[in-house]
Amino acid sequence: MGIWNAITTGRYQARASRRPLSAGPRLGLPVVILVMLMSAGIVHAAQEPPQGVDSRTAYEMVLKDLDNTFVVDVRTRAEYEFVGHPDLPNGAPNIPIRFYPGWKANERFVDDVAARFNKDQILITMCRSGVRAKKAAQLLREAGFKKVYYMTDSFEGAKDAKGHRTVNGWKVNGLPYTYDLDARLVYH
Repeated sequence: MGIWNAITTGRYQARASRRPLSAGPRLGLPVVILVMLMSAGIVHAAQEPPQGVDSRTAYEMVLKDLDNTFVVDVRTRAEYEFVGHPDLPNGAPNIPIRFYPGWKANERFVDDVAARFNKDQILITMCRSGVRAKKAAQLLREAGFKKVYYMTDSFEGAKDAKGHRTVNGWKVNGLPYTYDLDARLVYH
């Protein structure tokens, strides 16, 4: 048996005493090292992935708690302006996760969100169909935001058999949206 296998299975014996190193449960050296790294703050335990909610549920969540629950539109500024955006009493700020053209990542995304919201507020990220929203929610969770959801069908939703976005989503579900631009909500 190799030394690494002996150590990780707890079968390694100290030469002087010829007894197992641990009298307790045999967790193995990798587990001990991981616990030490986690307690030192070097390694973090994996977080639960953000939970998805559909657009109707997201709308109801916001209306129930206007002071603490917000939709964050992570689409590009062009999508926000020309496709429309949620018309909510507490607004839906546009904080892009990527920029158009080129789809370059917004390196300041988490900082931009943190400048507007605190980490205890409920945030629901939204994009066109849910993919960017899920990624944005994950980035926010990793940055310490505690109550983050992503809108599974987002603003335009999934495509139908002909490739048109008519299946679900904020617009298809008849939820309020607008093309009006509020300078406080448009990304600068």
